[in-house]
Amino acid sequence: MKTCLHSVSYSGTWGGQTALTLKQFIEKAVKLGFESVEFAAKRPHCSPLDMNKEKRKEIKHLLEEKGLGLACIASYHDFSAFFEHKDMAYMEKELLYIKNIIELAYDLGSPVVRTYTGYFKEGIPYRSQWDSCVKGIKESAQMAAPYGITIGVQNHSCIASDPESLLDFMAEVNEPNAKVVLDAPFIDNHFKPMRETVLQYKGMIVHTHLTDYIRREKYKYVSETVTFDKNGIEMISIPIGKGSINYEEFIAALHEVGYQGSLSYEMCSPLVGGGSEENLDRSALESLNYVKQILTGL
Repeated sequence: MKTCLHSVSYSGTWGGQTALTLKQFIEKAVKLGFESVEFAAKRPHCSPLDMNKEKRKEIKHLLEEKGLGLACIASYHDFSAFFEHKDMAYMEKELLYIKNIIELAYDLGSPVVRTYTGYFKEGIPYRSQWDSCVKGIKESAQMAAPYGITIGVQNHSCIASDPESLLDFMAEVNEPNAKVVLDAPFIDNHFKPMRETVLQYKGMIVHTHLTDYIRREKYKYVSETVTFDKNGIEMISIPIGKGSINYEEFIAALHEVGYQGSLSYEMCSPLVGGGSEENLDRSALESLNYVKQILTGL
C-alpha cells in the first residue's frame, strides 16, 4: 500500500482553508513525504476545462520529475439528478464530464477515476434514483474500458452508501472495470463491523480515502423557552488516530484482503485548528506518520 495525498485538501473548498495551485500542491505532497497524489477533477486543480494538451504534458512531466505516482483522478458526479425536467440533457452532461475526465486520466497516467453514485432527491422514488445511478456508472465504465481505466465507485453519496447496498449496486453495474472506493468513515457511520465489512469486498477495492473526525453537537436557540435544542452534529477533521475511526483495524483488514492500492489522505471538512496552510500541513504530516506506523506493523 502506498501513501497518497488528495488535492481537495488544499483546494479551499471549505471556508477559510488555504487553496494552492496544482503545481504548488504537487510540491507540497513531495515536501510532506507522500508517495503519490490524487487530483480533484474540478477547479482550482484539475478541471478538464483548464487542462489543455500542453498543461497535461507539463503536469505529467512534473510528477515524473518529483517521483510521485498519480493514484486517482476524483470526479464529482451526481447520477440521480435527472427527474425534474426530463427534456434536459442531464445524463448526457454528466457522461460528457466523465468522458473528459477519463481522457484526462489517460493522458496523465492515472489508472483510476473515482466517482459518486448520487444524492437523494425528495419526492422521487429511491429505486428510480438507484436505477439512474446504475445506468450512469455502467455507461461510464464502458467508456473507460478502451482506455484501460477503472471506474471506482465511492461509498460516499446517498444512493447505495450502506456497505451491503453498495455490494448490491455493484452487482447490478456488473462491469469488469467498475470497482469500489471503500472508505472507513462511511462504514463507521452505518455502525457496521469494520473488518467483516472490508472482507466482503475482497478483490473489489481499487482505492480508498483516509480521514478522521470528531463529532460535535450543534444547538439552536429557542426564544420562547429561553433554552437550546439539539440541531444535529458537526463533523470536524482531526489528524488520523485522534478521531473516532479505528484505522488500525481498517488498514489491517485491507492488508488481509490483499489490497495493494493507495491510502489517500484527505481533509474534506473544517479542521480543528482552522484552515491555515500551517495547520493543514500539520494535520497531513501527523496523519502520514500515523499511517506509516500502521503499515510498518503489518
